[in-house]
Amino acid sequence: MSDFSTMTVAQLKSYADDNDIDLGDAKRKSEILGIINGFTVKVEEQKIIGSDKIVTEKRIPKSATKADENGIMTTATADNFKDKTFSKSEPDNSKTAIHSEKNLHWNGVGSLKKGYNIVTKEVAEKWLTRRGIRQATPEEVASYYGL
Repeated sequence: MSDFSTMTVAQLKSYADDNDIDLGDAKRKSEILGIINGFTVKVEEQKIIGSDKIVTEKRIPKSATKADENGIMTTATADNFKDKTFSKSEPDNSKTAIHSEKNLHWNGVGSLKKGYNIVTKEVAEKWLTRRGIRQATPEEVASYYGL
């Protein structure tokens, strides 16, 4: 194994490329060394106002991954959803589809893009009074989107 502390940043990056080590967004030599050596050390330097002292804080971030009782690696995010069941929501009958021949904007009502738009039934009633706007059937919208 090489003495990494004597290598330049460019040499360390080359070593990482040759050995398939992902450096992520590491730019500083200390960060690159930490990744190559198998741990991450974040060094932050802060200058105290009115003083020549530089305070250095070393933090080792905690990993978000952990092994479960079967030895399978999981993340905290996955644990948040393991007991939840997801189902399709019921269709929203308060909305309807309309088709517009062009982009339109109506103060107090809203905007439409050219093509199919999903709007509330109250807004649809207003838009349907305008030329170039028509009611769209669910089958028509489904076939347009390939469903």
